[in-house]
Amino acid sequence: MAAYQAFDPDELLRQHTALVRRIASHICSRLPANVELDDLFQEGMTGLLDAIQRYKPQPNLSFEAYASTRIRGAIYDACRRDDLLPRHQRDKLDQLEKATRRLEQVLGRMPSEQEVADALAMPLEDYHGIVDSLVNVLPLDEVPEDMLPTDPYGDPMQLLASRQFMLRIVEILKRLPDKQQMVMALHYQEDLSYREIAAVMNLTPGRISQLHTEAMIAIRALMGSV
Repeated sequence: MAAYQAFDPDELLRQHTALVRRIASHICSRLPANVELDDLFQEGMTGLLDAIQRYKPQPNLSFEAYASTRIRGAIYDACRRDDLLPRHQRDKLDQLEKATRRLEQVLGRMPSEQEVADALAMPLEDYHGIVDSLVNVLPLDEVPEDMLPTDPYGDPMQLLASRQFMLRIVEILKRLPDKQQMVMALHYQEDLSYREIAAVMNLTPGRISQLHTEAMIAIRALMGSV
C-alpha cells in the first residue's frame, strides 16, 4: 500500500491514459455517429483525475478497477447532460414502454414483438423501424442513475440501495425472452460485441442490436411497473 501511495499523480495519469481511451472507444461505438470520441475521451480524463484524487488503496480494489468506474461515470454524466436522445425518439420510446408494460400486466409474461406491434396498431416492419432508431442511443442515455457504478466509499445506505436495485434488475432479466437474456449476458458479462454475439447465436448483427434494444425497453417498462 505504501508503495502505491508513492506514485506521482502525473505518472498515474500517464499510465492510465490508454485505459481512458479504451473505455471511451467502447462507449462511443454504441452511440450515434455525431458523438465525437475525443469529447468522450476528455470527459473520461476528468474521471481519471477524480479517481487519482479520491482513491484509497484497499486489498480487493485495485486502482484500475476504481478508475474504470470513475471514468465510465464521468462519460455517462456527460452523455446524460448532453441529452443524446432527441424528443421524437423519446416519444417513441415512451410509446413502446407503455405498450410493453400494459401487455406484460395483461398476459402475465413479456409480450412478443408481434404482440407489441399489434397493440400499437402498426405493422411489424414499422415496429422494427422504431427499435432500430433507438439502437446505440437508448442503452447509455437512458440508463437510470442507480444502474451506474457506485462509489465504494459512499454512503452505506446508498450502497445498500444500489445492491437492492441490482437484485431487481437480475429478477427482471430472468423474465426476458431467452434470446434477449442471452444477448444481455454475452454483451455485459462476456463483453462481446454485437458482431461476436451474432456469430454465437447465428443471427445478424442488426438483429442482435434489435434484441438488445428490446431488452432495454423491457427493463425500463418493468422497472416502471414495480
